[in-house]
Amino acid sequence: MDNVLIENDLVCLQKYRLRPNTGKSFKVGSLLDKAYAKEFMKKLAYSIGAPSEKTAASIFIKRYAFIAVISLFAMTTSNKKMNLSLDNIELEEAEHGKDWLPTISLKDAAIETWNGIDRHKWRENVFHELFAENIYPIIEHFEKTFKVSKLVLWENIAVYLFWLYETELRDSNNPNVQDDFNFLIIEAEGRLFGRYHLNPIQKYYSEKNNQDEIRIRKTCCFTYQLGSKRCKTCPCTHIAKDGVCYDGENICGAIQSVT
Repeated sequence: MDNVLIENDLVCLQKYRLRPNTGKSFKVGSLLDKAYAKEFMKKLAYSIGAPSEKTAASIFIKRYAFIAVISLFAMTTSNKKMNLSLDNIELEEAEHGKDWLPTISLKDAAIETWNGIDRHKWRENVFHELFAENIYPIIEHFEKTFKVSKLVLWENIAVYLFWLYETELRDSNNPNVQDDFNFLIIEAEGRLFGRYHLNPIQKYYSEKNNQDEIRIRKTCCFTYQLGSKRCKTCPCTHIAKDGVCYDGENICGAIQSVT
């Protein structure tokens, strides 16, 4: 690491909830402790009105997806890699009765700037540190601890990365944008995401609905269980009755179709 996040970096990344510091927060690495994770998810479920720790775990990953957004935004737009070790990340705690859109802070703000040699290899390192060393351990742990399908959790990450490249960076003239997006959804090998033979993000990329310009998810993220309507991108809308899937909490046909 050769320098630190400067004011201009933070201004750009504040949009994605990165701050120099947060209020009352917790260390993300603590979630790999099973006892801590269970107690944390119990409290989070209460705070956000989730009916179960399983639902809360899915919502957590949707919020945590902004770690991936921040990382790839910095990589693509500025050729910078941040220190995203789990023990370096702190997340703002939830407050009961309020929407939980947590700010994120890094204890160590050091960054590595691409040295101009072999960007492909450097980008692979960015991916491996972000996905295989950060996101993968959390997803695997949550699947075992809270019985939530990792297919749901990976799609929770994927949809925000598609949004980053297709919406946030759509009008950018930076040649890295299309190149990095192609790498994410086509070229990146499974090993960069954890103990995978195949890229776990790739299966969620599909053509958007021509009429509504939306991409229907392959899985349901359970957000509707917080008392809201189903997302317009939810695959379960057509098999829902009174807002509840016929299959309830089980792995439904939508999820089975991507296994």
